[in-house]
Amino acid sequence: MIFFEELGSFIGRFHPILVHLPIGMLVLAFFMALFGKFKKTDEFNPAIRFSLLVGAVASIVAAVTGFMLSNDGGYDEDVLEFHEKLGIAVAIVSSFTYVLYKKEGSSTDKLAKLRSQRFLFLGIIVLLLGFTGHFGGTLTHGKGYIKDALPTAIKDFMGVEPEENEILPLENVQNAQVYNEVIQPIFQARCQSCHGEKKQEGGFALNSKENLIKGGDSGELLIKGNKDKSELYARLILPEGHEDRMPPKGRKPITQDQIKLIAWWIDSGLSFENKVSEIQQNPEIAAILKKLESPAESEESEVLYASLPEAPSLPENKINDWQAKGIKILPVSAENNYVVVNAINYPELTDKDLEELMQIKENIVQLKLGHTKISDQSLKQIAAMPNLMRLHLEYTGVSDQGLALLKTAPQLNYINLVGTKVSEQGITQLNSIKSLSNIYAFQTDAKFNPEAQKTNGKSKIDTGNYNLPFLESDTVKY
Repeated sequence: MIFFEELGSFIGRFHPILVHLPIGMLVLAFFMALFGKFKKTDEFNPAIRFSLLVGAVASIVAAVTGFMLSNDGGYDEDVLEFHEKLGIAVAIVSSFTYVLYKKEGSSTDKLAKLRSQRFLFLGIIVLLLGFTGHFGGTLTHGKGYIKDALPTAIKDFMGVEPEENEILPLENVQNAQVYNEVIQPIFQARCQSCHGEKKQEGGFALNSKENLIKGGDSGELLIKGNKDKSELYARLILPEGHEDRMPPKGRKPITQDQIKLIAWWIDSGLSFENKVSEIQQNPEIAAILKKLESPAESEESEVLYASLPEAPSLPENKINDWQAKGIKILPVSAENNYVVVNAINYPELTDKDLEELMQIKENIVQLKLGHTKISDQSLKQIAAMPNLMRLHLEYTGVSDQGLALLKTAPQLNYINLVGTKVSEQGITQLNSIKSLSNIYAFQTDAKFNPEAQKTNGKSKIDTGNYNLPFLESDTVKY
């Protein structure tokens, strides 16, 4: 029995080759009949009969081999059922149409009325071929194979909606669930047309934790902690054009960043429950993850920092130590070594901690020290950061005296002083920073008049306490 099952599977593999013969012969018969009808001649009938004979026999063979192939499984059952029924219909209608062309009618011919409509049957065959081919293509390439390739202008004209499974930006990638919000959306967008709930090529699906662990016909897909021994990763990195590469040629390709995220997830232990922040990230992975928050913002950041000189490489051992404390070191791009330093999870950060961070002073372009314990003493060191553009000091102990030390910051264009003890005298000292454009000083002692608040030198100052114009409707009682 096993031999015959394997033999059937082998013969079924010829279905994609054999299926083209009936298509060609039956379509040829239709166009010969159309031409004969246009010329009002029957001289093409012998050729039409021959084409129908070959097409009918070939369609029966294609239907049988298709049935054998379907026994291998892994197909969307609903689509497969439509494809099978339509394929059988093609075989039946083409055989019957051959009979209508085989013998000319006579006065006693019971099929005489149908023979007069045999061109209509050829038209039905062509329609059946179109629908059968459509569902066959869906089985092979997944839903939306044709629609996805339409030019955008045609999609808009036809009202074709964009794919629902596109990867959407995350509000805060570090707070996201690593599997549900980072990895699974990649599988859904790039893999599940062939390896999903309905279609499971190779006997495996990537739509759930259970299916990922179960694996497929060739065994386990994922080896916990080892991407190099994981079948899934091995298929993702095969050369383009390789028959086992995933996704296959003709489907939307997976990006290098997405492959790196899958590799990182496998090597980190196949976490299905943890948040991104709970899994160790090297600078490259952190930069790729950051892009998931807002691709447009990521591109904007790359342009913003493109004018800066090349920064030195980062000391990974020190970064791991700082991140263990709760100080986040997030690269702004995989293309450079600039970072955002964020101490939001380490409010105990002091002037001494900042001294240690000076080891990467050339890499820091954004420094978020809000709600920490730093004092004026740190501002002299901050001013020595040559590429610092954005500085957050909200709700810290800095004062006017400290702001005077920032005057030499060469690239600073944004500073947040909300909730500090600074006054207008201290803020005015920042006028010497030519690059500074935005100062936020709400809940401080700074008292600027409206005109000065709009611009103090070249800097726009926002102190809150907005004066809104009086409207008559403000006195209306409801």
